[in-house]
Amino acid sequence: MSDASKPQPITFNDGTTTAYTPPTPMLTGTTATLSAGQPQSASPMSQENVKFVMGPNGQMIAIQKEPFVWKKFFIGLGVPLFLMIIPLILSLYADSMSNWDDDYEYDKIEVELTNGTTYTAAYTLDPSMVIEWCDVSSYNDSVGYNCHHSYDDSEMHIHQYTSTQSTLERENGTTAYSANYTIEEGQSVDYCRLQLWDSDGWYYCDGGENDNAEEFTIIKEIWSGDDYSRETVGHWNSSSGQIHFDDGEDHGTNMVINIDLDKEIGQWTSETGIFTIDSGGELADGFRITIETMDREQYDEMEDNRESIDALLAISTLVCCLAPIVAIGMIIYGFAATGGKPVGIGAVVALLAYPIIAFFTMITAMVAGY
Repeated sequence: MSDASKPQPITFNDGTTTAYTPPTPMLTGTTATLSAGQPQSASPMSQENVKFVMGPNGQMIAIQKEPFVWKKFFIGLGVPLFLMIIPLILSLYADSMSNWDDDYEYDKIEVELTNGTTYTAAYTLDPSMVIEWCDVSSYNDSVGYNCHHSYDDSEMHIHQYTSTQSTLERENGTTAYSANYTIEEGQSVDYCRLQLWDSDGWYYCDGGENDNAEEFTIIKEIWSGDDYSRETVGHWNSSSGQIHFDDGEDHGTNMVINIDLDKEIGQWTSETGIFTIDSGGELADGFRITIETMDREQYDEMEDNRESIDALLAISTLVCCLAPIVAIGMIIYGFAATGGKPVGIGAVVALLAYPIIAFFTMITAMVAGY
């Protein structure tokens, strides 16, 4: 040590001196033992749990990442999925209460020509069965047939439908059109349509509430912006045998009207147990009557369950519509609230699964409600 660096003696006011003695260093606190392979971290946060962002003064700031909580993820996933699965379960249960297809029986009846144009066939309805529906089929598309049964299953009626056309001619110097049109005894008008097209409206026939219509009126409906009008522009009845039409417009020299006629050609009663059919001519090739029946007790049980089935399907529809709304709400909350990101991700996954679950729910509900 040089003389300049040596400590100088201390001189007091009374002239005495003493040598300077440097203080002895001392360590305070507790000791720690370092083991090999375990380096001490200067910070409690590792780089995996932080993200670095640029601060306002250009310095890098370490911000701790939010931990991904799986419990919150399953909450976001489970709540919407629960609301989506509930409608499917309700629809499946409703379908189990409506097992119509398992209890049907079918009878196909072929008729035989017995006298002139009269066809007959025997059919006996089991007292323990009820008629669900009856139908008539044939190979002839130009003639249609149908079958109706009474509510007490005591009668069935066979109808024949025939399509006809009539041409209305314009009367000289006017906008009025007319044509002769008559029908046979027992026939009635089932449907008619004018072959006219209007950009602002349309024409149709109104036969009233009478099932055996022997008259009809021709109605013209017009839409012009927000304005609507309806007026009678023609009529026909079986007594006059004349179709009259006049809407004040020129539609050319003639126009065509299509008319479908209905006629009852046969019936069956539980008393006779015989189908008797007479259309005045030969029946179409392949004429066949099909009757669908069901056990009476099963039918009554199904009818009793109908109210419960409708209630289950109504609840299923309501919850099915509510599920995506809840999922969207949880998505908004999850990505907006601090620490709620796992909830939002779970709700997104549930919303992506919604179309698939909703499709199967819809199919099941349709089958149960049919």
